[in-house]
Amino acid sequence: MEAASPRHDLLDDFGHGDAREREESWRYSKAALRALSQQEFVAADAQAELPEALLERFDWAPTRGRRVVVVNGEVSERYSDLADVGAWVTVGVSAGNAYSIRIDGGIDAPMHVVYVGVPSAQPSRWQASVEVSIVGGHACVVEQHLGVEGATVLGSLRRRFDLAERTRLDLVSLCDLPESAALYRFVEANLGAKAALRTTHVLLGGRLQRLDMQVRLAGEQARLESRGVFALRGRAHADTQLDVRHVARDTVCDVVWRGVADQRARAVFRGAITVAAGADGSDAKLSNKNLLLSPHAEIDTQPVLEIYADEVKAAHGATVGQIDERALFYLRSRGIALAEARRMMVAAFCREVLDGVEDADLRERLAQPVQAMLPTAS
Repeated sequence: MEAASPRHDLLDDFGHGDAREREESWRYSKAALRALSQQEFVAADAQAELPEALLERFDWAPTRGRRVVVVNGEVSERYSDLADVGAWVTVGVSAGNAYSIRIDGGIDAPMHVVYVGVPSAQPSRWQASVEVSIVGGHACVVEQHLGVEGATVLGSLRRRFDLAERTRLDLVSLCDLPESAALYRFVEANLGAKAALRTTHVLLGGRLQRLDMQVRLAGEQARLESRGVFALRGRAHADTQLDVRHVARDTVCDVVWRGVADQRARAVFRGAITVAAGADGSDAKLSNKNLLLSPHAEIDTQPVLEIYADEVKAAHGATVGQIDERALFYLRSRGIALAEARRMMVAAFCREVLDGVEDADLRERLAQPVQAMLPTAS
């Protein structure tokens, strides 16, 4: 990849639709994106060596033998471990930064896909795309996004998930980035009849991280359950854009996201649900609640609901507030110190979206980095 111009408009690469739609989509994150556009990037080194401390962060015993590691946009044979995938899972690489995962039946352990951004001596950039096909049974895919502190690394990842009729996918994503990392993720999912997609996203850290997720409930009785939490501090900036479209009859979506911002962090959440003409009997729910832990933090939230069908059940809501002082007083009256009481309340607020993860070990692995981001002092 050739070095980009320092004035390169990243909106040309990130976002979809016409220019006006892209501008509006990035409305609350344009300043962060503009700062990145001022830098000159070189191609990231896909052969970069991973430090031992980073290897330990994704060496999970339950996923050994079922792990794909992508270093600066390219699948790494050195760090991947596919010894136990058997005939049910096929991983194909069509080019250096494009690959596919096909799951032909139910698997008894999760597939683990790790994306790592490793800095060079100067700002660097990588791109990757992946297609995941679920053609039978139930599968679980765990995605982990990591980075190494240093010069800015800008990643761009595009993924497509196709779920055949009556299949189910649990997608769990942990994006825990250093302050120097920036990552754009575009997720497109298409669900067949009676297919079910359950997603859990955890967003932590990063100079700028943006998640664009578009889900199309294309088959009758298709179902989406989306859970997510972002916990930010310092000058971290996270922008989440969800677009759910009910296309067929009797489809269901249930969206619950929670957000926490401390110090000078900035977060954006937009949840849009569209019930198209002919998608009668659809059931759509969206809830986004957020906590501001500092007068300098900011969270912008926007729920959007458009209905063009009959006999539809729909509800949506969003709030931005502070810790409940009455509940805080109750905990302090029981002898709990102020800092610990605040931490307990914020932890419970965040854990709500993680409780749906069935695997106890995986649930705890998601909770640990969230706990690490919570306030430690009053």
